[in-house]
Amino acid sequence: MAREKLLAGSIYCAWLISIFMGSAEAIPQFNSGGGRSTLSNLLDSWKPYTVEEEIKIAGYLRRKTQSYLQLVEGLGPWSFENRPDIDEESAVLLDLKINDLKVSLKEMIATLKLIERLSKQRPGDYAKSAPLLWLTVVKDISTEKGNARDLDRVELVKSNWANIVDIALPRLFSRILESRLTELLREEVKE
Repeated sequence: MAREKLLAGSIYCAWLISIFMGSAEAIPQFNSGGGRSTLSNLLDSWKPYTVEEEIKIAGYLRRKTQSYLQLVEGLGPWSFENRPDIDEESAVLLDLKINDLKVSLKEMIATLKLIERLSKQRPGDYAKSAPLLWLTVVKDISTEKGNARDLDRVELVKSNWANIVDIALPRLFSRILESRLTELLREEVKE
């Protein structure tokens, strides 16, 4: 009787393992390059990006920023009404932060669109202007991520934009700006 139970248990385990292995093979396997998300590629390493990777990052940030801007544009002074936790002075400050954030997000989106367009239409111009364009993006992120966090803190906007740019900021600097500026300085020294 014990042997029969042991044999039945073994067969059952073998059957479960075969089902699991069969379903694991049915799940698409992603290689390290093509199937990964842009955010994963952004976080992958600290080596400089290729131009193609820069363009993917620009597109990713533009899409996330456009989505976030739509949420922020839906806010106004009426958003603070009937909120006992937000007094009049805080409401004025939040309204100012919202307006500043809108301006910076629009500038960031325009710059990211320019990066995408220039890299495709005029790669030579992109190579020359990339440090300045990415510096503008980094400046906008740096100045506005605090305002975005403030909106999250008082639960006016539910978005992970502030977290995305917080993670992206050091990599944009080290993987794009630093390498581009170093390259630019080397060219200046040669002349």
